[in-house]
Amino acid sequence: MCRIALVAVCGLSFWLFWGNALAGAEPPTVEISRQSTAALAITIGEQASPDVKKSAEQLATYLQKLSGAKFAVQIGDGSSGIIVGQPTDFTHLPFSLSFQTGPFHREDYLLRSHSQGLYLLAASDLGVSHAVWDLLYRLGYRQFFPGPTWEVIPETRDLSLAVEARQSPDFYSRRIWYNWGLWGYNNEPYQQWCIRNRATQGFQLRSGHAYGGILAANRAAFTAHPEYFAEIDGERRTEGGDLKFCISNPGLRKLVVDHAVRRVQAAPDQDSISMDPSDGGNWCTCEACRQMGSPSDRALTLANEVARAINALGLGDKYVGMYAYNEHSPPPKIEADPHVIISVTTAFLRGGFTFDQIIEGWQARGATTGVYDYLSVVAWDWNLPRGGKAARIAQVQSSLPRFYQQGARFYDAESGDCWGPCGLGYFLASRLMWDVDEADQTDAIIEDFLDRAFGSAKEPMREFYRLINQDDSRRPPSDLVGRMYLTLERAKAATQDHRIHARLDDLILYTRYAELYYGFAAGQTSLEKVASHAYRIRKTMMVHSYGLWARLVSQQAALTEGHPWKREEPFTSAEITQILKQGIAQNQPVDPGFESVTFSKNLVPATGLKLPEVEPGHWPNRPQDRQHYYIWLGEEDKPLNLNVRVEKVWANRPPKLSLYSPQEVKIEPVAIDDSYLPDGVERTLTLETPYQGLHRVETIDGGDYTSIRWPPKLPVTVESGIDTPNVTTHFRGQWSLYFYVPKGTAIVGGWASRIANWAPRISGKLLDGSGRERLDFGTAQEGWFNVSVPEGEDGKLWKFEHSQGQRLLMTVPPYLARSPEALLLPAEVVQQDSQP
Repeated sequence: MCRIALVAVCGLSFWLFWGNALAGAEPPTVEISRQSTAALAITIGEQASPDVKKSAEQLATYLQKLSGAKFAVQIGDGSSGIIVGQPTDFTHLPFSLSFQTGPFHREDYLLRSHSQGLYLLAASDLGVSHAVWDLLYRLGYRQFFPGPTWEVIPETRDLSLAVEARQSPDFYSRRIWYNWGLWGYNNEPYQQWCIRNRATQGFQLRSGHAYGGILAANRAAFTAHPEYFAEIDGERRTEGGDLKFCISNPGLRKLVVDHAVRRVQAAPDQDSISMDPSDGGNWCTCEACRQMGSPSDRALTLANEVARAINALGLGDKYVGMYAYNEHSPPPKIEADPHVIISVTTAFLRGGFTFDQIIEGWQARGATTGVYDYLSVVAWDWNLPRGGKAARIAQVQSSLPRFYQQGARFYDAESGDCWGPCGLGYFLASRLMWDVDEADQTDAIIEDFLDRAFGSAKEPMREFYRLINQDDSRRPPSDLVGRMYLTLERAKAATQDHRIHARLDDLILYTRYAELYYGFAAGQTSLEKVASHAYRIRKTMMVHSYGLWARLVSQQAALTEGHPWKREEPFTSAEITQILKQGIAQNQPVDPGFESVTFSKNLVPATGLKLPEVEPGHWPNRPQDRQHYYIWLGEEDKPLNLNVRVEKVWANRPPKLSLYSPQEVKIEPVAIDDSYLPDGVERTLTLETPYQGLHRVETIDGGDYTSIRWPPKLPVTVESGIDTPNVTTHFRGQWSLYFYVPKGTAIVGGWASRIANWAPRISGKLLDGSGRERLDFGTAQEGWFNVSVPEGEDGKLWKFEHSQGQRLLMTVPPYLARSPEALLLPAEVVQQDSQP
């Protein structure tokens, strides 16, 4: 990476010769305008392309908006003025400049000031565009979010600049794109944002699912040759949306290669074509395909043949794009052609491999690599604060440099038109996609955003964005929404700038969306209110309105004109003022109402408390991913025999069961079993341990459902405290479990919430030691709960009955079990409460 070094060559991107001028010296300052009068003209070459002319005209327009000066665009030889174009456009440049050719260097450009002018020279028309918008950025222009509301044009009568910067992107292809689709109004502002923030694809990498398109374009051949389709359970599967090929068939491979050759010949300027398989499973099970190896080996075999064929056409370097995703994510055993680019997805990985193992494994086979990321998926985060990855600044800041360090040179991010929660993350990502070193400047980038977008209102807005993008405190929805409204009210009062008020109005309408969605998720607000609001604010681009309609209502409804829930008129200032006022009144920040109590993890059986028998509870019926259980083994319980069943859901990684003991000084499992499969079959697993007493059982299943049938008398307990890791994985499905309230406890307090944004709302009842209902979570708000302990109800088992969601205990030992015989508690609690 080379950014602002003076004359030294940056890699082989380009060579620059200008005698010994500027060698080791600071670049001179050039005056661009003074007292709203242009000091320089914008100069383009006589043979400048239409795109270069457009870039020059945009530069003139925006320099005028910045300074009030009118800038002429003229034809020249490159000897004076603001020189805009490619080096070959000019006949009298005072230095020699050339850029390296090839698809990965098109975006390279030079910004150079000298006492009489500026040079904006680039390897391509796209590079010229980047140079123009980079210059404007250095002069204070910002397009933070799409649309005129979020465009910042500072007014400066005197413009000057000292710059010597050679620029080349760290990721050759950079794309933040909207999943689910659009209604059309947002396409142009989105495209403008991408261009103005250099979030583009200088190299056009195509990696989308391709098998369906190949099949559609060659339907007659596939009809004539059903043997080209994958064989599933002895039959060729010829219908469905996730059709696969019988890649071992030479005729099929020739058909696909010929199809790819025709496509490249028809559009020889394209950089790449995709050979990514269709989504889903259904890979061929014929013996010949099995002999080829894994789905990764088969998909890569086909991609390799296509890469060799299209690079034999004499049309320059052509590439084949493909994901490492789903069943074809594990690294292959065969070598990858150097013209095959593998984009590793950050989700839906199979085979028990981590992302790091997969990207390293594909690189070890010679593949050029990129990353397919998920910055926002509407069905995962519902455009809520702190929901998607883009709404978590720390994740954006850390992940892009890490991807680059791992060798990825292409970045493709599935996202949404949700600039309310994700806008700051998207803007930061645009900076890091170009230069990952700017991760070290994250705080400065955020400060610049707050200062330029909000001016004198930046301090309350600092808190607003901390709440929605950086704060990881547990907050009930009304607490979070209330704080958001309050910061916006303070921001409104801190400025009279109508441009800033327009941005604050957008964020008030976004906050109202969050308030409505939280109410809908809690069963307190109608879907109509959520959908109507999302539609009415769609042109603010604060939420991905189309995606929300497609997921919450239906895609048909999203496409239906005149739908009764669709109101076209924008919100008035009076309505927005009323929303803010009511929002503050109805959403008050809350205090938990109790102090957290810490207990040890030195667990022992609760039998010493002599608790009465109760009706046994039950575990959640769909525990998933990583689960931890504490157990107590007597000598009679060894070896440990567990009946385990794993229901196949994703099959992302082979399931594994490990047994740990605190007496094992190496902190390694004392026993492991990974012999079982996610096939719904119950198996008896035997785990040996040399120790008695406390142990921890850990299951990992990669998203499948692991159920354990425990020995009847074995104490088994799960931890569920505010700091318990992986706590959400236990509570998928309905459950009823007991916990102990120590003697002298005044309040049972904790946190109740769904396990994820997509999950059912919280429900169930809290029963005291006498079986009386103390709280109905079905009518309570998600968030903090606290219940006073009546006299005589301490020193007893309380119960969460018929519950959905997680319950994190904070004033009592955070341990849950099906019965008093199964309960393990901190030794100090058992010792103290067992005293007469």
